[in-house]
Amino acid sequence: MKINLARHAFGVIVIVAIVATAFRVITAPDRVRERMKTAQAVCVASGGEWVTVERETRCVKGTQTAAP
Repeated sequence: MKINLARHAFGVIVIVAIVATAFRVITAPDRVRERMKTAQAVCVASGGEWVTVERETRCVKGTQTAAP
């Protein structure tokens, strides 16, 4: 009886792990998109410019001049 209970508990844990992994893989593009939006907002808010260079997007901050 204890072996059956342990076997069922192990099976449930394996199924939950597989479902959780599938969920993470399926929702990955949404998380990446949200991170890119956040990075763009932070870049622009800090005075930078969001540009695409050779199919890679990045934040380019202008040179700052020192006050006299």
